[in-house]
Amino acid sequence: MNDRGGSTNAREAAQVTSLASHRGAFFRVLQQTARSQAAVMTVAGGADGGPEEAHGGDQIVYVIDGEAILRIGTEEHHARAGTLITIPAGVRHHVRNPGSTRRPSTSCDCQA
Repeated sequence: MNDRGGSTNAREAAQVTSLASHRGAFFRVLQQTARSQAAVMTVAGGADGGPEEAHGGDQIVYVIDGEAILRIGTEEHHARAGTLITIPAGVRHHVRNPGSTRRPSTSCDCQA
């Protein structure tokens, strides 16, 4: 077992983590290597995910629950559960939960 509630093999080549055990965490890194990171993020209804930012590598976001408004560059995208979004490296982006039902939005974010 690792400190993120998942398991790893003896050579640290594979990491297995349950997303369910981290639901409700605002932002928690689930797995990380020297070149990548996977995290879960929950944004409360009517709230945002923090300041606009950009990353050195591509970012893939999968919306698990609820809905989110993602501003990627100058365009806004309404994402509901089941939506997959790719944000190219270096592109500024921001996420917020429109809060129509005050339901949290949970996503899994992966960066390379």
